Amino acid sequence: MTTPRNRRDLGIRFAAAAALVIGAIGFAAAPSQALGGCQLSGVTNGTAGVPETITVNSCGDASVVYAQYSNTLNGAIVATDSAAIVGTGTIDQAIWIPSRTGYVTFSTNSSSGGSASSNPSNVYIGSTTTHTTVDAPNTAQVGQPVTVNVTVQSTSPSHYKPTGTVTVRDANGATIITMGLTAANNNGQSYAYWRYTPTTVGNQIFIATYNGDSNASTSASPQDLMIVTASGGTISINSPSQVTAGVPVTISATVAPYGVQGSVGFTVNGTPISASIQIVNGTASYLWTPSGSGNVTLGASYTTNQGGSGSTSQTVNIVAGPVAKDYITLTQNGVGPWAPNGSYTLGAGTYQFTATSISGAQVRVGETGPCSWSGYTLTVPTGGQCNIQAATNGGNGYAPVSQGYTVTAGAGTQTAALAAPNSGKVNYKKIIKLETPSQGTTNANQSVLWTVAKKSKSVCALTFPADGSVNLKFKARGFCTVTATAPGVPGQWNPFVLQRSYQGA
Repeated sequence: MTTPRNRRDLGIRFAAAAALVIGAIGFAAAPSQALGGCQLSGVTNGTAGVPETITVNSCGDASVVYAQYSNTLNGAIVATDSAAIVGTGTIDQAIWIPSRTGYVTFSTNSSSGGSASSNPSNVYIGSTTTHTTVDAPNTAQVGQPVTVNVTVQSTSPSHYKPTGTVTVRDANGATIITMGLTAANNNGQSYAYWRYTPTTVGNQIFIATYNGDSNASTSASPQDLMIVTASGGTISINSPSQVTAGVPVTISATVAPYGVQGSVGFTVNGTPISASIQIVNGTASYLWTPSGSGNVTLGASYTTNQGGSGSTSQTVNIVAGPVAKDYITLTQNGVGPWAPNGSYTLGAGTYQFTATSISGAQVRVGETGPCSWSGYTLTVPTGGQCNIQAATNGGNGYAPVSQGYTVTAGAGTQTAALAAPNSGKVNYKKIIKLETPSQGTTNANQSVLWTVAKKSKSVCALTFPADGSVNLKFKARGFCTVTATAPGVPGQWNPFVLQRSYQGA
């Protein structure tokens, strides 16, 4: 009769472990191994970290099975695992969790019934595969640090806890940080984390790569998206912190991620101040005219077409008191700015303008009378009087304004860009250019004609080169007067006259 033996409960001592059965290695499952009368069986080729059950038969007072590793078949032992034998009969068991890769032989600590020496067996333990994940908050606020976690998990059922480093990169492949792993309490898991501070609004993508170790293979995580906003939520309000009662101000809400479709509504102290405003390119804007005074809570909430929603708020201080009116600068191209309430005479034709305001608000321009205004183009007919009004809604601390201008449609003044120098003394031996080939017409599209005064014809004369220009050539020293003229257009343009007097010396 076999005397019952006292044995420890199931116990396992192992280093970190990993998972992937190396099926391609040409080693068969280990046969029953006889250590004297002691036999071990049930061991197969396996994976680091994946438990195996060893059957222990007739091993006397043995309480531990040793798994001894070598880097080559029948090579020198480089590491050893131990597994407690559990049972009270002739046939017992030991649960062994391989702690690393390599070729393994087995022995026990039996003092009788079998040798305790190493007994080679054709068992190979291969490396485990891994799965890496990176986890950042869904949203973050610019300038505020957040925790980003990386987890490396051995493929189940491996218990191996990967070691080494993980590298986190952005969507462009640029390295953000490389960190060492810490073993987790969970089986087969290690982790790392760091505090990340976003610096700009937009989407931040993280991709983590586990760099592997001798017992676990490398793996890369799926990308994780973090949306960075001004508020730290999916919606942010853009508004001045202080506004003036009665002065319109444009407020807006930015909704993330960019491209979401839906609408935004604005509130003050919970009371709606706007209808639903469509989100366009991630933004919805509203022209708000504050009333009252003191601090109020400006709120914005959104609903997407896919059923998403969110809200945020901001404290805004409304101040009372007089404010400066906006000011509009209406500028006629090629002439200059017009004075508010000024009167101007223009010939029939079209004229281009630009319009800006101190507040930065859009300038609206309208016209009453026979003229017409389209975009920033004024069309003046023949005769009559036109009234032009330019206005803004104000904003950014400026009150709305309206400015008027009067246009009398009459005969306009013709002008021409000519090369003729100003009157004065000139070198009589040099040729004076009066008109280049590209010149010769007025702003009324009338041709310019040059003439030499009768009394000057003995001193100077006009020349007309083949390139189309007009020159003045002195014959002798003396005074020369030339005149450029262009006919008028009845009811639209006055005649053009330009005179120059030169002293050839």
